[in-house]
Amino acid sequence: MATIGVVLAVWCGYELVRGFVVRRARRVLRDGAIAFVRRHRIRLESASFIDRIWIREALAQDADIEEAIARLARSTEETPEELRRRVDAYVDEIAPFFSLSAYYRFGASLGRRVVDFCFELVFEPAAFERQLKAVPPGAVRVYVINHRANMDPLILAYGLLNHVPMSYAVGEWALVWPLHTLFRAFGSYFVRRGEKDPLYHAVLRRFLQLMAREGAVTGFFIEGGLSRDGALRRPRTGLLDYLIQLRREQPDREIVFLPVGLNYDRVLEDRILTRDKSERRETRLQRVVNVLALCFWVPQLVLAKLAGVAVRAHRKLGYAAVCFGEPLKLTDFEGGARLHTLDDEARRPVLERLAHELLNERIGQVVPATPVPILATALGRPGPGDEAALTHRVADVCRELRAVGAPVALGRAFDSVKSEREGAIEPAIHADFDAALLDAEEAERIYLAASYSLVRRRVLRRVVTPTGEGLEVMPGSERVLRYYANSLSHHLTPGHVGGS
Repeated sequence: MATIGVVLAVWCGYELVRGFVVRRARRVLRDGAIAFVRRHRIRLESASFIDRIWIREALAQDADIEEAIARLARSTEETPEELRRRVDAYVDEIAPFFSLSAYYRFGASLGRRVVDFCFELVFEPAAFERQLKAVPPGAVRVYVINHRANMDPLILAYGLLNHVPMSYAVGEWALVWPLHTLFRAFGSYFVRRGEKDPLYHAVLRRFLQLMAREGAVTGFFIEGGLSRDGALRRPRTGLLDYLIQLRREQPDREIVFLPVGLNYDRVLEDRILTRDKSERRETRLQRVVNVLALCFWVPQLVLAKLAGVAVRAHRKLGYAAVCFGEPLKLTDFEGGARLHTLDDEARRPVLERLAHELLNERIGQVVPATPVPILATALGRPGPGDEAALTHRVADVCRELRAVGAPVALGRAFDSVKSEREGAIEPAIHADFDAALLDAEEAERIYLAASYSLVRRRVLRRVVTPTGEGLEVMPGSERVLRYYANSLSHHLTPGHVGGS
C-alpha cells in the first residue's frame, strides 16, 4: 500500500508540475502572439478562429451535403450512416485548427529560420498594400498563386506574416506526420488531387463556401500541381468554381481575386520534377520512393549548410521572390456577374476563360525574374559561351523583361544599382551612357550570382574558351536549365527560350 501511495503521490506531483509548465508555456506563447499582432497591426479574420466542432456540425447539417448523402444512398449499397461517417472523416481531414500562438510564435520562428537559412526573400510590402486597397469592404478575398515548389506555402506565410493570416490549400503530401499538425495549426486546409468521390467534393465545396462566407482570406495554387517543365501549367477550375458558387447564397457578395507570382533561384525538387517521362512512374510506390529520397538528401543538404555555417562559409540557395498583380473583381470579368446562375455546361467555358485570365495574364505578368532563370534564359540563346558574351545576353534578357513589365527581383546585393536606376543618386550628364553602364553592372552581378549557384550544383561547369573563361552545361543537366528558363518563357517570345 505504501508503494502505491508513493506512486500516486509522484504521479500527482508530476501532473501538477506538467500542468503548471504547459499552462505557463501556453500563456507565454499566447501573450507573445498577441503582442506580435498588435505591434504589426495585423488584420485578423474572424473565420480563422472558428472551432473545428462548429465547422463539423455546420457541415453535418448542411442541406447540400444531406442531399449528396441521400443521392449516393439511393445509387449505391451504402447506408446513410456509413456515408455520414465518411463526411465526418472528410471534414476532419480538410478542416484546419488555426492557432494564434502556433502561427505567430512557433510558426513565425520556424518560418524565419527555415526561409532565412535557405533563401533571401525578395518581397515588397508596399505592393501588397496597394493590391489590398483595391478590395471593397465585405468582399471575399481569394489569393490565386502559381505553384513552383512545395515550399510555396511556407514562403508565402512568412512573406505575409506581418500582414494577414491566410488559409492555403495544400496537397495530400502534407498529410504526413508532423507536417499535417503544423499545417493545420497554420490555417491550411487539405485538398486531395484526383479524388473521384462526389461526397468528398460536396464536403470540400461547402467547407470553402462556409469559410469564405464567414470572412476567411483563402489562397490556392490555380495550377493544381507543380510544373514539370517550369512553364505555367494549364489552370484548374475546381476550387475556383466552388468559391464562385458562394454567390448562389449571397448574390450581391463581391469576390476579388488577388494574383501572386512566385519564383526561385533554387527549387529543391527540380531534378525530380524534370525527369524524363519514361523515367517517371506516377504510382503510389514511386511517390513513396521520391519521399524517401527527399528524406535522405534533404538532411544531407541541411548538414552541409550547417557545416558551412560552422566554418563561416554558408551560402544561401539564392532568391525566393514574391510579387503581387492587378486584382480582378468577379463582377468586372465578362460574364462573371451571372456566372453562378449558369448550369454546369454553360459555366465551364466561362470558368476556363476566367482561370486563363487569372493565371496567364494576371499571375503570369508578375512571375518575378531572379538571377538563375535569367542566366538560364541567356544560356538557351545562340551565341558564344564566354563570360563577356553571356553577360551581354543577360543584359538583353533583363531589358526585354522590363520592356514587357515583368518584375526583375533582385536582393540586397543589387541595392546600389537599384538606387542609381531609380534616381536616388544624382544623374550624370550622359543619361543613355549611364543607363548602359548600370545595365552592364547589373548583368555582371546576375551572371556571377547565378553561375556560382549553378556551378556549385554541377548544372554548369567553368571552361576556358578562345576568348576567355566561360560556362558549359553539364551532361544530363539540360532539362534542369530549361526548367528555370521556362519560368520566364511566357514573358518573352517563344523562340528566345532554349528548348521550350
